[in-house]
Amino acid sequence: MEQQHEINLSKEQWKTQQTLIVRARDPNDSQAWDEFTDYYAGFIRMVLMQLHAPLDDLEDLSQTILVKLWQNLSTMELGRDHARFRTWLGTVIRNTFYTHCSQAASRKRREINAAVANVVPPDIEDIIESEWRKHIIALVIERLNASFSGKAMDVFTMTLDGQSVEDIASALELTKDSVYVLRNRVQSRFRKEARQLRSYLEFDQ
Repeated sequence: MEQQHEINLSKEQWKTQQTLIVRARDPNDSQAWDEFTDYYAGFIRMVLMQLHAPLDDLEDLSQTILVKLWQNLSTMELGRDHARFRTWLGTVIRNTFYTHCSQAASRKRREINAAVANVVPPDIEDIIESEWRKHIIALVIERLNASFSGKAMDVFTMTLDGQSVEDIASALELTKDSVYVLRNRVQSRFRKEARQLRSYLEFDQ
């Protein structure tokens, strides 16, 4: 399993007026691009895996996509609709993967249509949105792990897994009232951190 990048951003950085995407559009801001890569490389790999990309090709495909993003991000039209960037990102991923499959089919002297049909599902946008939500959750949980200890995070992660209050209380030897208190405490912080992170990563403000 790919090791997730540690979040080093402070709350103040998340509240900056310049979002990461805006900063990464500046070809002279290498630090912003490195940070962009840290956040999006893992996400790109997750999407490629959902598209059933060959494991041996994941690294090359990911790097190719990042290069295309770097080459074109500065000229992409951005707006306040955060979905626009991920729609564009999905298009880059889809086209890169489709081209890869087509070239692989050609090298193997197969019919391209037979080889690449359905390799990129029509619901690529849904895959992008679903994987992005998972990615944000994983990043925020990583940050919360540094702030909460003991059973608080256990309660929260078990809640995310769909376990009932009764089952959580029994498993962790807590009262139901304690489960509610711990869950609500972490959930409140989670929502706040998630809003800040999504704003930092998504919006052109």
